[in-house]
Amino acid sequence: MSNHALVTRVKDVFFVDVPLQAAVAIIFIWIASFLDYYLTVFQVARGGLELNPILAPFFHHLEYQKALFIKTALTFPGICVLSVFYRRAIAMRAIYCILVVYASLLVYHAINIFA
Repeated sequence: MSNHALVTRVKDVFFVDVPLQAAVAIIFIWIASFLDYYLTVFQVARGGLELNPILAPFFHHLEYQKALFIKTALTFPGICVLSVFYRRAIAMRAIYCILVVYASLLVYHAINIFA
């Protein structure tokens, strides 16, 4: 495969017109992921617990930067995969499920912060 054909193939995969609904959902997931992180930091600083078993050790030892790095390292590839395969029904179902999970997490954080 020539370099030009490879570049064209990569552009076809990554530079597509994502419908507004899918783009907004993906952006919301990305923002909600960081909101979840910062709200978790806020709650842990006030005596709360991190329930994610992957991130809990970092929060327990107050290693917030490492926790942010791990959260980003776990979230970013998933966002990329969903962005590339958004046309497939299973990807859109995954996006909707993730939206529900993050919306629930943000409501959980709000309840804990304001209660």
